[in-house]
Amino acid sequence: MARRIPRTLDGLKKNLKKTLPERIAKVVESYDSFASSDVPEDAKGFAGHHSACKAAVAHAESLLKLAKWTEDEQVAEEQDKKSNELIALLAEAREDLED
Repeated sequence: MARRIPRTLDGLKKNLKKTLPERIAKVVESYDSFASSDVPEDAKGFAGHHSACKAAVAHAESLLKLAKWTEDEQVAEEQDKKSNELIALLAEAREDLED
């Protein structure tokens, strides 16, 4: 059965609000699993692993920004601090990867 595609921004927000928490959790879980795996010792393998980790962090950041967009104004203000802390943590992970 095909999923119904939202035709309005409000419909898109409602759809994303329902599905993003699970998707974000999967991305973070996948990143954690991959990042904690053995890093290849050869230069090409290391670079690939490093790039994949950076891409996963960027993906998680994008999903978090979308989640923030889907929140109601009042809820968004209350969640701002928590979201900003998580975004800062992801930015720190990105910086660590760049070192």
